[in-house]
Amino acid sequence: MTSFFFTQQASNWQQVLRRSRSGGFFSRLFAWLMLGLLMLVGLLVVVAVLLLSWLLIPVLLYKKHRAMEKMRAAGMAQPAYPGHAGYGHTASRGDVIEGVVKEVRDDDQR
Repeated sequence: MTSFFFTQQASNWQQVLRRSRSGGFFSRLFAWLMLGLLMLVGLLVVVAVLLLSWLLIPVLLYKKHRAMEKMRAAGMAQPAYPGHAGYGHTASRGDVIEGVVKEVRDDDQR
C-alpha cells in the first residue's frame, strides 16, 4: 500500500519536473533574475537595519549619560549595582561589612 503511494507521488514529481524543464530560456532567465532581485532587496534591508542600529548606539548612550548627570545634579543616590536597581539598597565604595565565619561540623556525617 505504501509503495503504491510512493510510486504515485514519484511519478507526479517527475511530471512536474518535466513540465518545468519544458519552459523556455526566457522563463528561466526571468526566474533567476527575479530571485537575484529578491536576494538583493533582502541584502539591502539587512544592511540598512545594521547601519541604523550602529547610528543609534551613540545617541542612546548620550541620552543615558545625560539622564545620569541629571540624577546626580538632583542629588539622587545611585544604586550599588547599576544594572540591578531592584536590590533596594545603596552602598558607597568605602563601606566594609564585617562578620565572623563559623565552621559547623556534623559528627554524624563522618
